[in-house]
Amino acid sequence: MSNIVKLKKTKFPVILNQPIDCDSGKTIAERLIRLFGVRNRLELAEVLGMHPGSFSTWQTRNTTPYELLIRIHLATGAPMKYLCFGEGEGVPDVFSLVDNNQAIERNSKKLQSTDVIYNIEIKVINNGDLFKTEELLVDEHFLKRFRISGSDFAIEHPNGIHFINSKLTAVTKGKYLFSVNGLYEVGELRQLPDGHAYYFDGDDKYPIDQKSMKIEGKIVSSLEY
Repeated sequence: MSNIVKLKKTKFPVILNQPIDCDSGKTIAERLIRLFGVRNRLELAEVLGMHPGSFSTWQTRNTTPYELLIRIHLATGAPMKYLCFGEGEGVPDVFSLVDNNQAIERNSKKLQSTDVIYNIEIKVINNGDLFKTEELLVDEHFLKRFRISGSDFAIEHPNGIHFINSKLTAVTKGKYLFSVNGLYEVGELRQLPDGHAYYFDGDDKYPIDQKSMKIEGKIVSSLEY
């Protein structure tokens, strides 16, 4: 299935091909005054480095200053849902948001300066297909803790994440990521004393043909949500 077909079938939180009906004009100006804790539009204009007459233009034309809202979000961390729609539990504390963002940035710089960073690919199985969804930034301590390497990856499922060691492709006993006829699946595989490998489904077991099955790796650790 092509990406264009999947995208058309996916129900996103908002409709991708239609404009969003955000707040505008006077509502946005008053929201920003509350956000920054200033007394009026003159002080707000000074904070934002803009002409006070711009607020009147917003109101007259009923416009939404999208670029400004994005800039405020990036600078302060104020949620876009609050900036655009006023959603959330009260007015965000802009000073607290900035302090938190700066702390995160300092910790990130400290981590990058002292540790080697790896990107672990997060994948999902959908109708037998394997898709990459995002990357997880980790350090060497994380890799050792979950018994994986920087070249390994993870499979996300409804209740958490399975970490796959891609070097463990010989069936012994445990859960594996494998594919049969190009369709991916996670399941319990075991090599029994009779010398044959089996797929276990509850109390039932089924012999497998390892020539037609491709083992992608073994689940060595899991994180539960």
